[in-house]
Amino acid sequence: MEVIASLADTIVPLFQKRPTNYQPNVFTESKQEFTELEKKIVILVVNQLGHMSLKGDIKPGSNLIFNIPFSELTKKNHTVIADAAATLQSKRLIYRNDKTQQLDIITPFPRVRFEVINGKRVIELTMFSAVVPHFAELGHRYTKYDIDIMLSLSSVYAQRLFEIVSMFHNRGQKQFSYDVKQLMEMLNCPERYTFNDFRRNALLVAQRELQETANIILDWEPSKKEGKRVTELTFSIKTAQQLATEAVKQEQQQVNKMSINEAVTTAWQLMKNYKLKPWQKDLIVSDHSLLETFYRVDSELANGVRSNVKNPTAYLVKSLGIDQSRAPKKAKAETPKRAPMGASVLSPNSDARTSQSQSIASLFGSMIMDEKS
Repeated sequence: MEVIASLADTIVPLFQKRPTNYQPNVFTESKQEFTELEKKIVILVVNQLGHMSLKGDIKPGSNLIFNIPFSELTKKNHTVIADAAATLQSKRLIYRNDKTQQLDIITPFPRVRFEVINGKRVIELTMFSAVVPHFAELGHRYTKYDIDIMLSLSSVYAQRLFEIVSMFHNRGQKQFSYDVKQLMEMLNCPERYTFNDFRRNALLVAQRELQETANIILDWEPSKKEGKRVTELTFSIKTAQQLATEAVKQEQQQVNKMSINEAVTTAWQLMKNYKLKPWQKDLIVSDHSLLETFYRVDSELANGVRSNVKNPTAYLVKSLGIDQSRAPKKAKAETPKRAPMGASVLSPNSDARTSQSQSIASLFGSMIMDEKS
């Protein structure tokens, strides 16, 4: 069927998914009535619109027509996507500013159609020109996030909190606060929800999904109360990479407390995780600088700071700077002479422990992983 458009309409070029979404912060903080599937359609529209805005390709006063392929949303059940697209036509965005008493209610997609373009079934969405700025005016404050992570989230609460967390995290803010009533409205929670309902059905569901899918650790605690009623929450954000880095620092503190004898004994245990040659092990434990580096690299590998390493032994040897070294002609396989008791590798302090575990964290007890930033 031929696509009919007015002179004021701009048909967006054939869909091409970009890896990153860009959207205004006012859109991120609006109340959105979308279901999880409707939200995914909107995410793909934002994917196109944000890049058009960055390139300056949006003409003022023009309606925009988007064609979103069904294949970007599902490979099988087109009926479910078609149903979601059909209900999208009636869903609203609500912008509320209690300080200025402003209220703006918008229906972003007043027209939804289904078409077949180049043999592909698509959802045709029309966005009126007056609505476009709410999605496209990025200015100096905008939210960006990985679209594939967003599309992989299965809860609309996780989707919305991922947007909100991304907004603050991209600013470098590891903490942020929201009035509970405001946040529940932003997430479009049912009006009947108590705080316990909100916590159980929205916050905990989103927290679990963000950790499992996006490697984001989101925690919160009450920061204001009226009597026993929680009125404000303060959230803290940590990525898996940040937690891994903190674990490395924690383990370094444990190493700093070792005597030389304990440091060498522990290193021998940890070196069982690698395919090191006997003379390489001897070299590591006989050189204080190499031993320090060994502990650091081993901790980074064990905690996932270096997650893309395919060959840990080769990476370790190169990091130690002994990848070009050769075995001494008269290398001995036995354990090298130990330094005198009381001498320290990193700092003097003896606190002897022994274990058969595979990482410093397990050798020296559980690390405190949720230290507040």
